[in-house]
Amino acid sequence: MIRPTRLYNWSFKRSMFKRIGLLLYTVCLLYTANTLAATQVLLSAEQDSSTVRNFTETLAHALPEFEIRYIPRAQLTARAQFPADTRLILLGTELLDWRLTLTEPGPATLILQVSRVQAYHRLANRQPPHITFLWSDPPLQRQIALLKTMLPGLNNVGVLYGNHSTFLLAEIEQALKAEKLTMLKYYWPDSYDARSLNKLLEHTDVLLGIDDSHIYNPSTIKGILLSSYARKQTLIGPTAAFIKAGSLASTYSNQDDWIRTLSSLLKTPPANWPSSQYPNHYRVMINQQVARSLGIQRNTPAHINQQLQQRRSAP
Repeated sequence: MIRPTRLYNWSFKRSMFKRIGLLLYTVCLLYTANTLAATQVLLSAEQDSSTVRNFTETLAHALPEFEIRYIPRAQLTARAQFPADTRLILLGTELLDWRLTLTEPGPATLILQVSRVQAYHRLANRQPPHITFLWSDPPLQRQIALLKTMLPGLNNVGVLYGNHSTFLLAEIEQALKAEKLTMLKYYWPDSYDARSLNKLLEHTDVLLGIDDSHIYNPSTIKGILLSSYARKQTLIGPTAAFIKAGSLASTYSNQDDWIRTLSSLLKTPPANWPSSQYPNHYRVMINQQVARSLGIQRNTPAHINQQLQQRRSAP
């Protein structure tokens, strides 16, 4: 004879097993649903490299709720269509050119490693739909604030410009006026003109670089710096890439700053993405040898960065 207590225990165990089974089944369904619903983010670059792949892995680790993977350029450009919820992160001007050939509207796309000058050369004032530019060049207002912070006694700022960067002059002049600085501009011809540059430097205190590769490039930077050094002047910018060559300083954003910016955007519906923006977080790079020659080596990059942050938060 089976005792009632044993029947109760067995019934209770069966009930518990059913509940546990139902719970596991529900968890599996939720996991599968989340996996299927994960938004696909494809990252590609002009040149395949371990740096780009590591960047992709870091971004994927920061956003586990997304399906983020690297796709070689050849595989990406062979595709003409993408699922509706696909996001693209493209690095470089050549992939921008490819993206512009896609039939509109195309997938929501974040463009990196493209400067304002490079984009303007292709688009002028036109804004293609579903594309957000994350500019590679540092914002001019921030560079001017850096100049003012590091060289507070200077007033006359020289700016070299060319056909591709003329559109920035009004913005630069307005930003300089806001800091009570005067802009002296010089049109850069097709070839290096030391005599004309020296005439400009006779009236300036410092040069502010524009990220225009037709002006600042490996072939011209040495001559520009030698001319400015001869007048005991220095160059701010145009980007951190020129610090080693002899530019005094520049602001820049590193990988962590870019990851934070991308993470914030990807968590936002693409319909709310801006047409363009700069990373909100940045750092300062200084050529200490040039700083010592100017007698301003007392300021570290961290200290300068702190001063810039204070200027930005000031009313």
